[in-house]
Amino acid sequence: MIEQLQKIKDAMMQPIYEKRRHLGCEFCGTTFYGHYQKTGLNNVPNGKESPHPTKKGWITAHTYDDVFYPDCPSCLYPLGVREAKEALAVYNHHKEKERQKTERQAKKDAKPVKVSARLTYPNKKAYEDRLNLLAKEPDQMTKHEMMCDYFLDKVFWKKFKRGGRLMMQVRNFTIEKMLHDGRYKSNSGKSTMGYCTPFFIITNIITGKVRRIGVDAVRQHIELEEKYGKNRRNDPKRNFGLPNG
Repeated sequence: MIEQLQKIKDAMMQPIYEKRRHLGCEFCGTTFYGHYQKTGLNNVPNGKESPHPTKKGWITAHTYDDVFYPDCPSCLYPLGVREAKEALAVYNHHKEKERQKTERQAKKDAKPVKVSARLTYPNKKAYEDRLNLLAKEPDQMTKHEMMCDYFLDKVFWKKFKRGGRLMMQVRNFTIEKMLHDGRYKSNSGKSTMGYCTPFFIITNIITGKVRRIGVDAVRQHIELEEKYGKNRRNDPKRNFGLPNG
């Protein structure tokens, strides 16, 4: 009985497998002619659809039993294969989004990079090139660059690839990078949140004069710690409506 039912099913499905179809890949945009398969990873929708059970506005497509798309001849993978018209529409949509993203990034990169009131670079490339140069040749650093804690931090990361307690020699100055630990506990007390704030101690090795850069940000962290302690639950403005205590 089962063998007879299988023969009937095979006879019904045979025209589906024998029909030559125009297919495409939504991943690479390749179009080709091929046939549906009896095995594979990517099922062929049968046109029957129903609303998605949890996602509003989405459609769930039901599939044929034992009907699958073939592999893409370029990707050698079946999951992006669809009917050619549908696949090309998806491929072109994603390509257009990538083009727009690239265009937006190019416009952004072409804008001047303002690091501080006295420190502006023509564009992002000029800014990155300057960081790379100073990481290799710190003696070329200007006084305005030395007085900017944000810029100094970027130079230190370029040069050392890590955090604090580092030192750099710039002509007759030593620049030491320090970190103030501004981390605190979450509401539950289980997670550590926040971050470490860098500041810099610049010493003139000829005159002995010392200058501290970036201490204002550290002072703000200290004032918050003195007021609320190191636990986020002590700050009524950060407890998301939870009761204090």
